[in-house]
Amino acid sequence: MAGTPNFVDKTIWTGDNLDILRGMNSDCVDLIYLDPPFNSNQDYAAPVGSQAAGAAFKDTWTLSDLDVAWMGLIAEDEPSLANAIKAAGLTAGKGMQSYLTMMAVRLLEMRRVLKDTGSIYLHCDPTASHYLKLLMDTIFGRGDFKNEIIWSYRRWPSKSRSWQTMHDVILFYTGGGGA
Repeated sequence: MAGTPNFVDKTIWTGDNLDILRGMNSDCVDLIYLDPPFNSNQDYAAPVGSQAAGAAFKDTWTLSDLDVAWMGLIAEDEPSLANAIKAAGLTAGKGMQSYLTMMAVRLLEMRRVLKDTGSIYLHCDPTASHYLKLLMDTIFGRGDFKNEIIWSYRRWPSKSRSWQTMHDVILFYTGGGGA
């Protein structure tokens, strides 16, 4: 039933959210914060001795048959979104296209469950923030973009001649209006 949550208030979920989102009623969520993989092309592992020791994941994306199937479904219902993903694939490669396809499927579900009075915060880094902003504009609507929050942090001194990445980006949108 739209507008009525089918879960307990203040529930926090972790892990892949697609199945959870698909099981939720529409228009029933006030706040979404997501900290997805960043498409950093790196492998991560929790440090030995931590509570998460042994946990690991690869933040590397390759275009698969599943991505192609999802792109077909997106193209049927959201052609402008499919075009944005294809354009990113042409400029940044198939890995970025795969990553954005994975994100688009989830963001569409988030738009469905978010109340018009709700808000969504997408935590990302400069690797894909500009591509994700385009997806968010397409899915939530440019008028529902409220701010780009910069999360600045310090790093160790570098002997490199290149600039260090010293910030993440949080894209803030509201649910009103939609695309």
